[in-house]
Amino acid sequence: MKSTIKKIISVLLTVTILSLTIMPAMAEGGQGDFIVNPNYPISYEDASDVIDQIMALEEFITVDNGRFVFDMQRARERRIDQQLLDGQQAWLDSINQLAEAGEVVINSDLSIISDEGESACGHWYSCGGGFSSGARTHWWGLSRDYCDCGAQQLVGQLHTFRTIVGGGAALSAVSFLTAVFPGAASLAIHLTICASYIDLLATRIDANNHGRGVCVNLTWIAIFKIDAH
Repeated sequence: MKSTIKKIISVLLTVTILSLTIMPAMAEGGQGDFIVNPNYPISYEDASDVIDQIMALEEFITVDNGRFVFDMQRARERRIDQQLLDGQQAWLDSINQLAEAGEVVINSDLSIISDEGESACGHWYSCGGGFSSGARTHWWGLSRDYCDCGAQQLVGQLHTFRTIVGGGAALSAVSFLTAVFPGAASLAIHLTICASYIDLLATRIDANNHGRGVCVNLTWIAIFKIDAH
């Protein structure tokens, strides 16, 4: 796994952590809820472990004067892969830049508030179940909750995007990201997408929406994770 992490981060840092390219993704047997990038040397089976390694970095992150501080030295002492640490540092630096520009506020508990305020959660009055929220920026990536109706609407929009791309027309990466995470802080995550990638994302959202909605998560290492409510 260590060599896998080194390869992943090496590729990410080559193109820069803020210019992530996502191409067709494959999940084991089409049943997985992780959507991974085959351009990076990571398998579906490894996706959960990689996310766990990222989430374990939380203990080394603090906030000082409204900016993230990453205790990389202490993390090194735990023998955590250096290139994984470099990737996390790059992501935190990008959020700190937004904070310096006044676009986000970083709280002492590591939560982040955009200049539009905290995301509000609630039901759609005509919805079958679940709750929805605005996009949220985290120290590890982005997330958004969708109620049943919101998830269905997103799947429909993704099918429209699929038709556009499948027909050979260009689809703006910004349009795609904005569709999934509207109102997200302006982190420069650039996605290059194609029909099969959109198909998989739409399929996994639909499969996890059991009338109660889903949570769509995107980590800085470009792994989507779809969680059922």
